[in-house]
Amino acid sequence: MKKIIALIMAVVSVFSVMTISAYAQNIEEETVTVTVENTDFIFNSNTTEEFRSKFIASYLNPVDDGAETYGLTCTLFGHKLESSIVTSVTHKVRTIAPRCLQEKYNVETCTRCDYTNKTLISSTYISCC
Repeated sequence: MKKIIALIMAVVSVFSVMTISAYAQNIEEETVTVTVENTDFIFNSNTTEEFRSKFIASYLNPVDDGAETYGLTCTLFGHKLESSIVTSVTHKVRTIAPRCLQEKYNVETCTRCDYTNKTLISSTYISCC
């Protein structure tokens, strides 16, 4: 009986170690980089094209006059938000090293209307060019 229990425990431990190592290899996320003028925008690969275009438009045109189009569904039921962390790297901001400005934003956009909310998480200068 002890041999059977020891064999079962050995098999379970081998499978658990294999599962953990297989999971650890899949943690690395793929990214999508979009370059506009002298700024690179780095998105997670699971973001939609609409999300990317809304963020880039709000980044390049930061004027917030409060004029957003809200659909009837957003007015009645609230926004359906898609959120992600977005990194922007603006090249050659300063004349001395480190020259490039890296900013990370927490971005929320509504999939039904023009609502976009971006919150600056961090801002640092890096050496990239």
